[in-house]
Amino acid sequence: MKNLILFFGEEKLLIDEAIANLKNKTIPQGLQAINFISFDGKNAKEEDILDACDTVPMMSEKKIVVVYDASFFKNEGKMSSERQKWFLDRLKRVPAHTYLIFTTSQVDKRSKIFKFFQANGVAYEYKPLLQKDKAFWIQKRAKLYNKGIDLRTAYFIAEYTTDLYQADNELKKIASFVGERVKIEQNDLDEIFSKSLEGNIFEMMDYIGSKRPAEAIKSLNYLMERGEKGAVILYMISKHIMNLLTVKSMKGIEREMIQKKTGMHPFVLKKAISQAENFSAEELEKALKLCQEIDIAIKTGKIDEKIGIELLTAKTAI
Repeated sequence: MKNLILFFGEEKLLIDEAIANLKNKTIPQGLQAINFISFDGKNAKEEDILDACDTVPMMSEKKIVVVYDASFFKNEGKMSSERQKWFLDRLKRVPAHTYLIFTTSQVDKRSKIFKFFQANGVAYEYKPLLQKDKAFWIQKRAKLYNKGIDLRTAYFIAEYTTDLYQADNELKKIASFVGERVKIEQNDLDEIFSKSLEGNIFEMMDYIGSKRPAEAIKSLNYLMERGEKGAVILYMISKHIMNLLTVKSMKGIEREMIQKKTGMHPFVLKKAISQAENFSAEELEKALKLCQEIDIAIKTGKIDEKIGIELLTAKTAI
């Protein structure tokens, strides 16, 4: 491998793991602290980076210098042409004993510095994975935590999370939650993900149940502004409507028996029983069907995700 390396793209986890793999392959374990040097690219001076590269490794054949979030890939115009020429000339003379790595989320592929790396080093791009590939990645990653997960459940985590770092963090959380059990089930995700949304979903359903669409949409917008994924909100609304429909169908049965049959948490059941009074069974069935229609319309690109969920919320509240 050439010793000038550019890792760029939005999947920071893959970039960090690529750096970690190179470090473990090239520097002995006990010597990594003194032969691995990192800089914050927002503040680092080019002279300091180059000086670190020139220093010989300590009791190791190789050393690694990493410049994280290198600003000059995004702001090439801020570096004068003379300084850029000097910097690129100096990069050509980085000693063979040093791997110099730059990372950045974005890069202008037309820039001189990018073309320099293509000609004199290596440039690897880490694009966000497609949902299908992300789900396969999650399925494989689960094995790292000695867990198994089916593809459908992995897809749900893929939809819920924005990038692989978040997906990995959620996977760790779920692996810890299931304890010694080997298989991660869909119910485990319901239990974990619902905790962050449940309070707001109940609030939104309270507004829907009392026929207050404006407040319901305001509550929905709050969830989305917090960064909650539309697919998860839609799933939680569907799940909640299903709970209300289940409770509605069991009217007249003692609460303890309903809890035993449904497995609902006592607090969830209490709220569901109260909210179910605001809807007829027909209204809930129509709302559930609308959830399915909106879900298909979003996935096939027929409607924008946010508009689709707002439409669902408004129609259910009328």
